[in-house]
Amino acid sequence: MILYANIWKSSSSLRFKAHTAFLVLTITSVYSFFFDKVVNGKPDAYSLISCASFAIMSLSLSRRTHCGVEIDLLYFFLGCLIVQLMKISLQLLILGAGFSYSLIILRSSLSSTDDGIENEYFDPQGENSLVLEMDSLLLEQLKTCMKGIEEENLNLVDRLMELVKEYNLDKSELHLLGKSDYVMDSLSSRKIYNLNETVKLMVVAGYKKECYDVYSSWRKVFLKVCLKSEIFGLPKENINSIHECEREKYLDIMFDRWMTALDVAMIILFPIEQKLCNRVFLGFSSATSSCFFEICKEATSQLLCFADTIASGSPTKWRLFKMLQIFGHLGNHIPRFQSLFLDSTLLNEAIAVRNRLGEASRDLFMEMHNVIFGVPAAKETVLTHGLHRITFEVMSYVSLACMSRKKLEQILQAYPKVDNQVEASSLIYKINSL
Repeated sequence: MILYANIWKSSSSLRFKAHTAFLVLTITSVYSFFFDKVVNGKPDAYSLISCASFAIMSLSLSRRTHCGVEIDLLYFFLGCLIVQLMKISLQLLILGAGFSYSLIILRSSLSSTDDGIENEYFDPQGENSLVLEMDSLLLEQLKTCMKGIEEENLNLVDRLMELVKEYNLDKSELHLLGKSDYVMDSLSSRKIYNLNETVKLMVVAGYKKECYDVYSSWRKVFLKVCLKSEIFGLPKENINSIHECEREKYLDIMFDRWMTALDVAMIILFPIEQKLCNRVFLGFSSATSSCFFEICKEATSQLLCFADTIASGSPTKWRLFKMLQIFGHLGNHIPRFQSLFLDSTLLNEAIAVRNRLGEASRDLFMEMHNVIFGVPAAKETVLTHGLHRITFEVMSYVSLACMSRKKLEQILQAYPKVDNQVEASSLIYKINSL
């Protein structure tokens, strides 16, 4: 019996299983006839017709539903029919067994036909068609759930626009702090739950990587659209490709948009994606952080790329002023990088960009020393706004240094450097003494 059970488990022949089921059914029915003495008397025609009809109905039901009890019902009614026929006459066992055999083989043949159709889609390696069908159905179900949430992204963007409009009035983070839940409430909890259930099915079925890839790609597109829209406004073109005479004006516009985009991303968008990942991948904590990192990686790199471009540009007092602002603004978000991302890659990238901004600001400010204290008086007498050109440039630098004194002191202390035997810390003192 143990060897037979192993053959049954490993066998893929439906005919073998059908004949085995028929044999067990017949033996059970005969046993019931001789040893079950509870019901006496011969059955009437209605009982025979009912058992045969219910057996055929169970066969039809097994073709349309897959609850798991249809085949048991078929065997039950066929067994009842055989026993009742034997109570009329033992010779009728042949009739009952023949009817039962025909229904069981018929079901086996129909199942074999279905498998033949599915086998047309088998690959040369002979993969299970049921697995392929499940793969397709689960992936389609995942996309359907994501599409349901995507339809509500417009509501999310509308709430986000309200906050951005308030933020743009005075560029204060207070308009954004603690508002990620308010924005996320525009997404249906029921649809998020359905997406979580689908993710569980895919992970259990062995499609963990495919599920993460599809979800990450979907959310990355949403972030990319947001950050490149006119609302949040990251540059859509390479800054270095813009003509030199137009670059400064263009960068003024894009700088304000970058400030908005960074604040909105770090305070609203990224926390929303983190919370959405936590709910969609509930029960899979290891996947949550890696998937969230993958979603935000491209958008974060895009934000930092703009700041890095400002740091590597040609030295001007305008660029120094912008670098100081970006240095301070990016520094304010370093703690948020630490709290949002368990992976330190993006944190290290942000710190590296901030360090480059600090070093570039230091170097540019050191050049200011050369302009004020090291360059001989210019011989030319071209006036700018009624002033000698060198006088105008010096006063601009001095004004800039006074307005940004705290940031400059912070940078010079964090990134010390000695140039031409002049200590960097002494530059602020000399500027103040003017």
